[in-house]
Amino acid sequence: MAQPILGLEQSAGAGFDNNAFEQYCASLKAKYNPSKKVLLIQIPQSILASFNPEVAKKRGYYAFPPSGLQYLKQSLAGRDLDLRILDLNLLLLKRVMEDETFDHSQWLTILEDYLESFDPYIIGISCMFDAGINPLIQVLDFLNKRNRSVVVTGGVVSTYEWQNLIGRSLCHFVIKGEGENKLNRLFDQLTDENQAYPPVPGIYFRHEQDVQQSQGNPDIVPVRGDLIETYSQVDIENYYRYGSLNPFSRMAAIYDSPFAAIQMNRGCRAACTFCAVRDFNGIGVRVRAPDEVLKEMEFLIHQRGIRHFEWLDDDLLFSKKDLHYLLETIIERKWGITWSANNGLIAASVDEYTMQLIRDSGCIGFKIGIETGNAEMLRKVRKPGTLPRFKAFSKMLEDYPEVFVGGNLILGFPEETFSQMMDTYRFGLEMNLDWCPMTICQIIRGASAFSDFEDYFDTQMDSDGELIKNYLPVRDSADGHLLTSESVAKGLDVFNLDPRLVPSEDQIKEIWFTFNLVGNFINNKNLKPGGRVEKFISWVDMAQSAYPTNPYMSLFLSLAYIIDGNQAQADDHHRKAVTHHQSDYWMDRFVSFGLLDVLENFPTDKSGVFHAMEMLRERTAPESLSPKGAVSGP
Repeated sequence: MAQPILGLEQSAGAGFDNNAFEQYCASLKAKYNPSKKVLLIQIPQSILASFNPEVAKKRGYYAFPPSGLQYLKQSLAGRDLDLRILDLNLLLLKRVMEDETFDHSQWLTILEDYLESFDPYIIGISCMFDAGINPLIQVLDFLNKRNRSVVVTGGVVSTYEWQNLIGRSLCHFVIKGEGENKLNRLFDQLTDENQAYPPVPGIYFRHEQDVQQSQGNPDIVPVRGDLIETYSQVDIENYYRYGSLNPFSRMAAIYDSPFAAIQMNRGCRAACTFCAVRDFNGIGVRVRAPDEVLKEMEFLIHQRGIRHFEWLDDDLLFSKKDLHYLLETIIERKWGITWSANNGLIAASVDEYTMQLIRDSGCIGFKIGIETGNAEMLRKVRKPGTLPRFKAFSKMLEDYPEVFVGGNLILGFPEETFSQMMDTYRFGLEMNLDWCPMTICQIIRGASAFSDFEDYFDTQMDSDGELIKNYLPVRDSADGHLLTSESVAKGLDVFNLDPRLVPSEDQIKEIWFTFNLVGNFINNKNLKPGGRVEKFISWVDMAQSAYPTNPYMSLFLSLAYIIDGNQAQADDHHRKAVTHHQSDYWMDRFVSFGLLDVLENFPTDKSGVFHAMEMLRERTAPESLSPKGAVSGP
């Protein structure tokens, strides 16, 4: 197994003062009982305050494999360690699904029970997203009180919150950024096995009441080798039984097929202001040799039964030569797999030949990052693309109807006006993709657009993550209701907002709801004559597993199944819509959007559905609502 290489001479530590770091490590060796036992922990990946066991039982929550921890394990492979990976996220989902008596709020007992049989000298915990702040704090607090191990944390959140974590004495070390080299340097100090890793910066610790950082030359972690050996610690073939990677991994064709995550590149060539990839991973893109990727995929296919792959890359198309070779090889070997890229591809890099390979190599779908339909905002966020280029990409897709393509759109950029949001809504319709998933802009640590949001981040940490909001606001409540104040415009009234308004947080949630319902359901191209209704069914049917009581999803699925000629499924989803729309919350929304008329006068054939959908589109077109509807423009 290849080890990370710093690109520095082994004697490159000369001139760096690491006395405090080495003394602190020595004190921990004396305090704890050094052993070969090491535990790397993946924490839960959902906001636990709104966790719904019924959604978990339908595999509606994320079950991402611990790929980051696997890379760390790979980097430590040359050491004599008993290193294990514990995926608390997977075990939580598994317990909820298999044990009716299990109280999900007591999920920490899973870790407590595990530590009864495996008592590690060093424990590492990764936290990549804000949703993990609360479980991260809970795990660190538990381990701090247990006080039997050296505790290290890393990942995106820990990288930017090292002062809080170290200052509150929740851990011994925080690793900043990519951890392979830093962790090896730390293990040189904490164990009796010194491999003479050069000094590196970015290991934070507290020594003699002062928060300090290790010293050294900046390190680079080349992406090389494979993760095959690390899968001895990951029950990868069973992840699909307990959750999903995204709606692509839940689509009907692969819903009951084992999936895995795979990566070829680290980093991204773009410098989008709302993204922290460049700040966390560094400038530039490091490309993993495609033959190493293919070797790992072949192992997962033939030895572990994997049938679907999800690309983790932030810039999969960076080296088209390498990607072309990889996709050509997949086609040549006739593996019969499927794959998707939910993180998104850079549309400007997708040419005709690349699109042919994407289709022929088993891709069921991918997304592109559009983010905004306002040209001024597009330049402001430094997105690598232009509106005309996105339109040209959309035109090219007409020749590849087999592939499900979505375009990511974001609402609520700092100081974004409603007029600019309407430009995004209209551009999403103009792109005419299979889906334009809209999310609410997340304030992300390390992203340049949010460099002045220190108070916001401090509030999140001071609350131990209890105030974290979801980028899909309906996931902030266990029942899928949108939580907003009475004073904001709702339903179709949002189209009448002042174009110059910079909407409040609650108002943005209601804009999101309306834009999503009208744009992705009422105006979906696959519910129109000549559309591919099976694509709508496959996507929404699987997405609904995360929202089992959402009545408008059921209503539109029932309409789609009539178009598809499946009366039994249409009747089943119609019954669900009737059952779940009757609360005051959903009745108000059904009346507002005209859905109640469709539900009560339900069409019985395809032509009836097309007529009902056309009536809905006319009723919900912004320009038809009031003179204030003309909101596009600067």
